[in-house]
Amino acid sequence: MSLMSLPHDEAAGVPDTPAMLRQTAEELARAAAALIQQALEKRVIAGASGTSLIEKAPGDWSSELDAAIEKHLRQLVTLRHPGHGFFGEEGHEQPFNPMAVSGNNRRAVEDSAIVWVVDPIDGSANFLRGYPHYSISIAAVQAGEPVAGCILDPIRHECFAAAKGGGAQCNDQAMLISRTTDLMRALAGTVFPKPSAPFMDQYLRELGLAMRACGGVRRSGSMALEMAYLAAGRLDVFWERGMGAWDAAVGVLLIQEAGGEVWTLDGLPWWQSQALAAAAPGVRQAWEGLLA
Repeated sequence: MSLMSLPHDEAAGVPDTPAMLRQTAEELARAAAALIQQALEKRVIAGASGTSLIEKAPGDWSSELDAAIEKHLRQLVTLRHPGHGFFGEEGHEQPFNPMAVSGNNRRAVEDSAIVWVVDPIDGSANFLRGYPHYSISIAAVQAGEPVAGCILDPIRHECFAAAKGGGAQCNDQAMLISRTTDLMRALAGTVFPKPSAPFMDQYLRELGLAMRACGGVRRSGSMALEMAYLAAGRLDVFWERGMGAWDAAVGVLLIQEAGGEVWTLDGLPWWQSQALAAAAPGVRQAWEGLLA
C-alpha cells in the first residue's frame, strides 16, 4: 500500500525500525520527486510561468515549489507517524535541535522519538535555472543521530539509501567508500559559500590548499549528492562551511555506513555545526591535517 493512501489507524502502528524508516524515507522522496516532475511538466520553473522566487540570502534561492513539497511531506509524516517530529529547510524558524521541539509532538521529541529532517530540493538554484543536478534529502534522526534516510536524484534516477547497521546502497546495490590512500590521487567535493559568508576568506584558503594537494576538486551545487558520491566511492574527500542540518543528515549516515569517516571542523555535533568534513579512511589523516 502506498504512503499516499495509508489509513491513519494502520499508519500509527508502523514500527520505528531503521529498515522501516528507510522505506518510509524512500517513499517520501518519491512523493517529492513526483511533485517535481509535475512542476517540470507544467514548466513551473524560473522564467517559464512566473513562479514566485524567494531570496533567503544573497545567492540562496528557493521557490514556492520547495515550500509546497515540504508541506506535503510534513502531512505525509503526520499521517504515517503522528508521534514523530518534522524539521524542514523551508519551514523552520529556529536552528535544528533534535533534543528540543522541532516537530509535531513536543513530548515525543523530548523523549527521543524520531525527527524527520527534510530538504525538499537540495540544489534549488540548479533546479530553478534548469541545471540538471539537484536532489531530495530525507533523514530520520533519533537522539541526535541519523538512523535512516535517502538522497534521491530524480534526474539520474539514483536512490542513495541507508539504515543504521545495514550498510549503504545505491538503487539497492551496496556502496563502499574508496580505497584511496594518496591525497594527490584523491577527488575532493565541496560546496561554495554564499557571497556574503563571513568565513569566505577562510574557505578560499582551504580551497586553495585542496586544489594544490588533491588530484581534483568538484563542486556540483548539491551538498547531499556530494556526500552521497563520497559514500559511493566517486569522491574521496569532502568539506563544506555554512551548512544546515538538512544538508548533512542523510550524507553523514551514508558515509558512515559505507565505511567512511565524518567529523566537524569546529568540534560541535553535526546537527549544530556549520562546518563538516569527510574522507575515505586511507586519506582521513592527511585531509584532516590539510584543513586544520
